[in-house]
Amino acid sequence: MRINLVRLLLNLSHSLDFAGMGITHHHKRVTLMSLQLGKAAGLDENSLFELFKASILHDAGAVTWREKSDLACFDIADTYDHCLRGYKLFSNGFLDSIAGIVLSHHDRWKGGNQTGKSRTDIPLASRIIHLVDRVDVLIRSDRNVLDQCREILSRLRELAGEVFDPDLVSLFEKLSNKESFWLELQSPWINEHLLALIPYHSTTVDTGDLLIIAELFARIIDAKSPFTYGHSLRVARVARLLGQKTGLSQEDCDLLEIAGLLHDLGKVTVPDMLLEKPGALTETEFNLVKQHPYYTYWWLKTAAPQSPLAEWAAFHHERPDGRGYPFRKTGGELDQPSQLTRAADIFTALSEERPYRERLRWEEVENILRLQVKDGGLDGKIVSALLSSKDELARTCEQTTSG
Repeated sequence: MRINLVRLLLNLSHSLDFAGMGITHHHKRVTLMSLQLGKAAGLDENSLFELFKASILHDAGAVTWREKSDLACFDIADTYDHCLRGYKLFSNGFLDSIAGIVLSHHDRWKGGNQTGKSRTDIPLASRIIHLVDRVDVLIRSDRNVLDQCREILSRLRELAGEVFDPDLVSLFEKLSNKESFWLELQSPWINEHLLALIPYHSTTVDTGDLLIIAELFARIIDAKSPFTYGHSLRVARVARLLGQKTGLSQEDCDLLEIAGLLHDLGKVTVPDMLLEKPGALTETEFNLVKQHPYYTYWWLKTAAPQSPLAEWAAFHHERPDGRGYPFRKTGGELDQPSQLTRAADIFTALSEERPYRERLRWEEVENILRLQVKDGGLDGKIVSALLSSKDELARTCEQTTSG
């Protein structure tokens, strides 16, 4: 199994851009400006591809709506925490080459940074992202972008040599002299503009690298609340175990693990306070929760249209009796791996602490799962396979909790 890396990262960036105002497209706009500025600065194709990966993921360390909202303030002072969190996310594995860029992407040109870097010691890619990131923050959605460009350029000039690399500010001025530069930032064809600039846009990743990327996003998703910390990783491991127990191939078990890691990708659309609410949700609040599998589905389906990954990940709240959500699928429309992800998610959630209850004992979990079978919510054979794996499940949960 191979999936286009560029398409995958462009789609996954939507999850980084969802906050109270909806999808902001901030990462795509920063990436578009970064690549234009990087190309004008003479970066080679390898460096431009690294710049693409760093810019499309630069705020991965900002996990809550509050953090994302704070970053929309141009003069925000405390940026190091999310930069450091992003650095740690990327430091091991497939994306480790961008860790240092992400760490310094808010470093000020003149110095005084917690990284200890200043001026040309700051990676060029970090300096580029810092400049265009703040440009994007200055653009207001309620005004024509062409009415704002002079004010934005004036602000950059004031801060050149203090906050921003003065040479990059000058280069940015030359690039942004064209109206099309600004119009492309609010264009419905931003993906097309990006693909024209991204080198190696046909690059694919294999299952091993996809697992690394999926685990990275699982950590971002689960970090929204201490009550969901490690949830997606545990669901992935339990789903894989169930896949092995029910006779899935090695390739399908790999894909099922990736589906488990990404099943709650759409949870970024749910307000943080709902994930930590100690009492029952209102109907309006539950409707907000119901949208998360829908977003999971479409972010994955458009990233990997030929793969069943989206279905295996997003159908975890669908029931064989058709009373699930949000697609109201029935048993005939739910294949075995989709139902395995559902069973893994339910078992894992019951075994974890929640703001409204303590984690349940095995006997309590077993009773609830058997009731779900009787009520038409779970497949009986899958639950039997799960309940016959008590010792293996205990080891799996222990390993993911300690890891």
